[in-house]
Amino acid sequence: MTVPRNAQPHPLAPYASQINAEQVYTLRQVAALLELAPTSVSSMVGHGWLPGSRMRPHARGGRQHTWTGKQLIRIANRPIRVTYDHEKFSASTLYRVGCRCPACTHAHSQDSQARRRALAEEAFSAEQRTQLLDLVGEETPVPEAAKQVGVTIGQVYGRANWDAAFAESLDEAAWALCVLGAEDPKCSTAAGYRGCESGTSPRPPCRGTGCREWRRGASQQTRGALPIYQRELVGYG
Repeated sequence: MTVPRNAQPHPLAPYASQINAEQVYTLRQVAALLELAPTSVSSMVGHGWLPGSRMRPHARGGRQHTWTGKQLIRIANRPIRVTYDHEKFSASTLYRVGCRCPACTHAHSQDSQARRRALAEEAFSAEQRTQLLDLVGEETPVPEAAKQVGVTIGQVYGRANWDAAFAESLDEAAWALCVLGAEDPKCSTAAGYRGCESGTSPRPPCRGTGCREWRRGASQQTRGALPIYQRELVGYG
């Protein structure tokens, strides 16, 4: 599709493949498709970006805008001339139609983060987190505890990266995994983390909180010592 000068692809364009041509869509359904608030879609209607709607009775009284799927597909394929009116449209809406000012970019980042965290909450619920912490506190290694509650180790540590309260609770529970004991001189050292498979007193690698903290600190020092180009080569950049 050739976009005329001074025009932008329609906000519906990226979602055209998700539209069912035989379905009738309400304004709220269009908002859900675009991941926007219904008020933003109402503004788009008023601005002429979603023409051709029919007004039908609403189940709760009053009337509502509706479009057929065929209409929406045709609209999605039409470029529109956009005026970035920050008084009329929300920053999230304007980002989706091409505005990259600091306010719209920030709003988009906040919306994206909120969606990711909502999905993370659904995939790793509060009940599952409590179960996992209980298991770790009973000396179940984190990977095994994650498997038992139905999540991946990536989900556990991914949550800990942004949820400070969960990270603190996980660290507290994981002291129970300490092989040597928190008072041992080798706790929180390379020797403790790596363990000792041979010798007169063999012991497994430690994944308790103290030794994991040592590992985190050692990794940060390693990354800081590498030249920038080497950090990029090994995925640190």
